[in-house]
Amino acid sequence: MKGKGLVKDMMWSIGAAGTLLLAFIVLSRSLTASWLDQFDQHVGVFIRDQRADAWTSVAKVFTFLGSGSTEFILFFLVGGILIFKFKHKWETLVLFVGVLGAWLMNTALKGIFERDRPAADGWLIEEDGFSFPSGHSMVSILFYGLLAYLLWVNMRRIWKAAWLVPVIGIVIIVCIGLSRIYLGVHYPSDVVAGYLAGGIGLIGCTHAVRRIRHRQAGRIDTGRDYMEKGHKFSQ
Repeated sequence: MKGKGLVKDMMWSIGAAGTLLLAFIVLSRSLTASWLDQFDQHVGVFIRDQRADAWTSVAKVFTFLGSGSTEFILFFLVGGILIFKFKHKWETLVLFVGVLGAWLMNTALKGIFERDRPAADGWLIEEDGFSFPSGHSMVSILFYGLLAYLLWVNMRRIWKAAWLVPVIGIVIIVCIGLSRIYLGVHYPSDVVAGYLAGGIGLIGCTHAVRRIRHRQAGRIDTGRDYMEKGHKFSQ
């Protein structure tokens, strides 16, 4: 059963990553399609129509949370907790390799597609470089997604409200993507593509973490076994 659980988890990961890859390919091959242009226009205008001083300040905060400098600092803080408190050096390595890989892949993809950003007269902040896929959304879904996953799997047995960690992670990820559209520096399709590409990396990294924990504990740890024993997050 242990081996079957690991194989099943691997097959699920491959299937999920393959689905996201297919969606990314379809999106990337539709950059000049009229349906995507209409999607970008309608969604982009709707989000930017919500502009107000207070919302602009909030958007800038979330864009800051998605910046490389912020994630660099948070990596060392959380990495230190994982290594020195939980003794999980391999999981910390997965986080480091995953985030570094996402940044390098995003740079490569932007160089391949060379999509210009929206017109600069609609920007609320200064940006440079190409637009597709969004680096903030691509790296944030991997960094904050994997960060939330690592904290959850290490805290769910010692903290009754550990389920809040992935919820907060999802909120941060979504708000970072929305902030890039709101501030005018990305098309909505850039953000969606970033989530798809980063999501592939997130699936691979979470599977790697489960394999590490399986080798260390002699079983595949997905969290389902904990729930099957009748434990509830609200206890």
